[in-house]
Amino acid sequence: MEKYTVVIEGTFNDNKMQSEEFAQYSKRSSEIIKSHGGSVNNKFMIDENLVEGDTPHFIILLDFPSKDAAKKAFMSEEYLSIIYLRDIIFKDVKILLPK
Repeated sequence: MEKYTVVIEGTFNDNKMQSEEFAQYSKRSSEIIKSHGGSVNNKFMIDENLVEGDTPHFIILLDFPSKDAAKKAFMSEEYLSIIYLRDIIFKDVKILLPK
């Protein structure tokens, strides 16, 4: 089965990694990802950055059946309804779709 990998990079706002908002966002986003055929391939907490620029707190790799499935997951009404939680939790988050 062919898969498409999405890269998520993020930086938490202060004291939000252990928050109720994070617990809700994590649960709901996981359900949305699964409903579109996605799964977590790997998660990395970042320790240091060896070059210039901001250092994200984490990187997550998600696998989907296709690029289209990934786009549908993150553009779905269900996902759009939890963006307010994402905005509370993260200082910066990127959902990256490779070529």
